[in-house]
Amino acid sequence: MATKSGDQNLDTSFEEEGAPSQGVERERGHPEAGNEATVDRDHDEPSKKKVGAPASSMYPMTSTSSSLMPIAPEPIGHHLNLPMGYGAMLSSGGRMQPMDSMTQPRVNIAGSNNVVNIGCHVQSATSSFPEEVRSQHSASLEESKKKLNQQLKTKYSRLTKQVRPIPFIKDTHSIDKVFTEVGMNYKPVGEDEPWQRLNSHHEIPMGTIGQSRINIIEGDAGYGKSMLSLRLMHDWCTRDQDDQCSQLSNIDILIHLNLRQLGGVASIYEAIVKCLLPLDSSIKESDVKQLLQNEDIRTLLLFDAYDEYPDKDKEDNFVSHILQEKLLQHVKVLLTTRSSCIPEGCDGLTGRINLTGFDGRAREDYVRKVVTKGDEEATQKILTQFNTNATLADICQAPLLFVIYAHSAHKAEINIDFRSVTEFFRCMVKCFHHHIRNKAQTKPTAEEQAQFQKFEDNHDTLDRLAYEALCAENQQLTWDRDICARKLGKEFYKRHTDIGILVEEEVINSNILSLPDPYKTEVRLFHKLACEWYAAHHFVKRLRSSPSSLPGNLVDLMDPSELQHVYRFACGLDPIAARQVLDLLKQKKDCNSLAVLCALEQTDEAGDVLDTVRDLVSRDVVIGVEDSRLLQRTTIELVQRACQDEIPVSRLQLEICFKRFDVTSSCIILESDFRLANLKTLKVLHILGGYTDYMLQTWKVLHILGCKDGGITRDELLGLLQTCEGLTELWVDSKGFLLPLSIPPEAIPQALKRRNINVLYDRGNGLVYRLSFDHGQWEIHNQHADQSLCVEIDQGPSQLEQEWYLQELKMAAEAGVTICALLLGVSFNTVADNGQSIILTSGLTIPGLPTLQELYIEETNINQEMFIKILSYVKECPQMTKLNFFRSQLPDVVDPKQIPSQLKERGLEVWWMDALRLLDLESGCLEDITDS
Repeated sequence: MATKSGDQNLDTSFEEEGAPSQGVERERGHPEAGNEATVDRDHDEPSKKKVGAPASSMYPMTSTSSSLMPIAPEPIGHHLNLPMGYGAMLSSGGRMQPMDSMTQPRVNIAGSNNVVNIGCHVQSATSSFPEEVRSQHSASLEESKKKLNQQLKTKYSRLTKQVRPIPFIKDTHSIDKVFTEVGMNYKPVGEDEPWQRLNSHHEIPMGTIGQSRINIIEGDAGYGKSMLSLRLMHDWCTRDQDDQCSQLSNIDILIHLNLRQLGGVASIYEAIVKCLLPLDSSIKESDVKQLLQNEDIRTLLLFDAYDEYPDKDKEDNFVSHILQEKLLQHVKVLLTTRSSCIPEGCDGLTGRINLTGFDGRAREDYVRKVVTKGDEEATQKILTQFNTNATLADICQAPLLFVIYAHSAHKAEINIDFRSVTEFFRCMVKCFHHHIRNKAQTKPTAEEQAQFQKFEDNHDTLDRLAYEALCAENQQLTWDRDICARKLGKEFYKRHTDIGILVEEEVINSNILSLPDPYKTEVRLFHKLACEWYAAHHFVKRLRSSPSSLPGNLVDLMDPSELQHVYRFACGLDPIAARQVLDLLKQKKDCNSLAVLCALEQTDEAGDVLDTVRDLVSRDVVIGVEDSRLLQRTTIELVQRACQDEIPVSRLQLEICFKRFDVTSSCIILESDFRLANLKTLKVLHILGGYTDYMLQTWKVLHILGCKDGGITRDELLGLLQTCEGLTELWVDSKGFLLPLSIPPEAIPQALKRRNINVLYDRGNGLVYRLSFDHGQWEIHNQHADQSLCVEIDQGPSQLEQEWYLQELKMAAEAGVTICALLLGVSFNTVADNGQSIILTSGLTIPGLPTLQELYIEETNINQEMFIKILSYVKECPQMTKLNFFRSQLPDVVDPKQIPSQLKERGLEVWWMDALRLLDLESGCLEDITDS
């Protein structure tokens, strides 16, 4: 190295990352810099290609007194993203050996052709420098983590203490004071893994042992994804004081990034420094990088609003790299997004958490805790008004919409009565404007009133901005504040920011290289639903003014699966546009459910709307457990609209999604907690003379298929049948979902007996049973010669299910139906002393069955006395030809004199399947038939 310790050109300062210099260019392989070494910056690995002088003899540096050595390394970070732990090639041919990767000081020798990385240690027998550095580095790393967490907690504390439940009410709250648990279902990694109910946000998996490292929190617009993110931030900041945060207690660093604000940001480290840390923070991107790359530090990345991420459709973005495990493979990730915008390539590879919205208890908790502050009279007033409108109850399953409704109803004392999302949202926007008007300290003049009304009614420019934002390639949902104010007009802009429809926020300035300020102010609509509301107005305008060939192109610009509310609002705003939208959606693949929702937005009695509904419910209507919440809600609204308009629903099939029938409210509740009826709403439909005013009164057939384990009590079954007064057939198709064994005839109302409803029960054993309303007992339905029954009774089933099995066996035997096989697992206990019945471990008894052909007994130790008793029971079953034992112990020999002679005449086969031995009825020996 042609450098002297006193060389004036020696620059021993550590340059900032990315600072321009001759050395920087050479180190990055600039074509004019000699290319001593080529570095692949994208992958943090050195290139194998070396360009420069021919190879010469390698020699180590043996002196420890070089003037370069006293330069103290920075405790954290490396420069220019150079490969960690690698030294640069020297132009003279000498090579330094790799040093500890965490300390890599750099010296720029200005004016020379050499850039030296002291990312190495001198090969010297006396040097212990790396061990000392490692010790210092460990302490520095811990100090940096502590400093980062302090700054993160300061940022998160401010965010979580300034929560405004709805934009037009300026009061702010701490997230722990307003957060209310929403329904959550969790599906672990794996296609066959079932969905599991989560009772609290504390149960959300955080990538601990046995859990998925990456979990996606999905939900429709307004379902509380961002509020949940804020609550998790709060819990992490206060985990030392809250022992419930068991999952978050294992997280050393929590990084929360709102992806909506990160358009054009190429690096997660840049995003963290510029979005989360103060302007005067001493923590650099390189420091953050080393902390996140350290596998001993448990890091959770909480990415919020992926569906609004401007760069989500670009192949090269850091979020995709992390999800695809190309970057930070060890960190844990929680990502929130709309259900319609799941990142590509994540199916089956991530855990899924589906937000199901507010149930009745959550709504009541929120109103009492946040809106009325414990005022019970005000609480009940809001909830009563809410419960009188079925459409409102369905729409407000989304927490955001319920929150807006609850605060509006409490503050403005409005009485809302509507039948569509369009009507609801129109009313909510009106509340925004009226609230700020009513809060004015002085009464507005007539001129001011006219101006207010003008701003409320005329919003064409905002409509166009929202429409263009949603049509943009990456859905640019924010605008530069100054540009937006200029386009909208300053007065209009101020009015809409004052009332909260427009919201200002600071974001990273992607043009940071040319501007001194790293941030800029952008403006957006308070929620994406609001953006869809205003965009729908412009959409309608274009539909009405476009030639017939244009609507198809408009649909291509706005993906219906992602922007369903644009189409719904459009249909609710204008009947002419609605006809065009419905025609387009019917032709588009996978848009049938959305077409139904759009049809239901039209609240007039237009004949074409009713014809659409009539056509859809004239065929089988199916709700399945795997259906999205949108599809379930769509189907429920379809049935609701049909019943309201006296249109018969021919057949409704519930596939593995029936939860229970609620006698109090007279409605079916699904596993998703959606309700298929609401008592208050149904009274409004008083349309069929003499019938009870219930939502389901025009259903003709209800088919409950494959219900989860549970049952319907006698009162629930009778309540269901009375509620659905138009019902002609109820079919329950599930072994695990139990109906009453019988119903006392006096408990059955005369009105039900006169209706002669077919109540059918298929338990999957080969027979279908029909409930007789005359004597309250079950009978075999449509009995014929080919019918047969196969029953397995294990110890697991409940007492009621075992009773059902015994009842099935008795009914089949009495009706002469062949019982192919009866399998008794560990439920077998003994045989009665007289040999005429089997006694189960539950105490229930199985009498002799005349039509039983084969009996299987498992997991039982059989002595000679028990063996003879079992053979005596077989004698009570004259058609039995086989007796089989599995996983049991049998005696090698029984007394042949005690074997009933009828069994010998019958040619009964007695098998010990474990040992492949067959009982010789003449000798009483179990003979080995392995050879034969």
